[in-house]
Amino acid sequence: MATDTLFKPLQANNIDFKNRVVMAPMTRCRAIGNIPNALMAAYYAQRASAGLIITEGTAPSASGLGYSRIPGIFSEAQTKGWKLVTDAVHAGGGIIFIQLMHTGRVTHVANLPQGAKMVAPSAINSGTEMWTDTQGMLPTGTPEALSAEGIQQTIKEYADAAKNAVKAGFDGIELHSANGYLLEQFLNPHSNIRTDNYGGSIENRTRFVIEVARACAEAIGPEKVGIRFSPYNTFNGMPEYNGND
Repeated sequence: MATDTLFKPLQANNIDFKNRVVMAPMTRCRAIGNIPNALMAAYYAQRASAGLIITEGTAPSASGLGYSRIPGIFSEAQTKGWKLVTDAVHAGGGIIFIQLMHTGRVTHVANLPQGAKMVAPSAINSGTEMWTDTQGMLPTGTPEALSAEGIQQTIKEYADAAKNAVKAGFDGIELHSANGYLLEQFLNPHSNIRTDNYGGSIENRTRFVIEVARACAEAIGPEKVGIRFSPYNTFNGMPEYNGND
């Protein structure tokens, strides 16, 4: 894209972007207690001149908190913390979307709060390692395969997180269906060996992702919902496949 176009305004989905520069998500691990704070508000406010900011990966539920000190948006305290961020970005004339990232099997139980569980489409270890503040670098464990009820609960958690995002002042959300996290774990036949309606054929493996996207769109409006994919990405122990099966 030519620079004279890059810095021109853009109107899309009833949002006025002052330029076409997008700040990609960059994990900072600064959310002590998984709650956004003033340091994070200052960080994002300093970058409000971008046409669009997409935040670091943010867990839609306690079970999605794969990394140490990443933020969530499933509690009132987290929603209030993110309001500090959105207010600061909007004060600088910026637009900001939150990236909803459920890490699924890419975690360690030491990073999860009490009562949360490692979950994934199937009970298959990612074969990777994860940093923990309490014990250093550790191999990831084997997740629990989501039950049919667990899948529906997880979809609801995404939709509730989307509602919290709007409540916190975000202009929209991005669903993270890439980099080996939960949504992509359902898409890949090596990490999803289910035999129900959410596994097997490519139509079944995409079902969870589509239902999450639909639930979020119904919760906050389709114009506020985007999704990220990374075809052929092998990050986080995601085995490569040709995408046709």
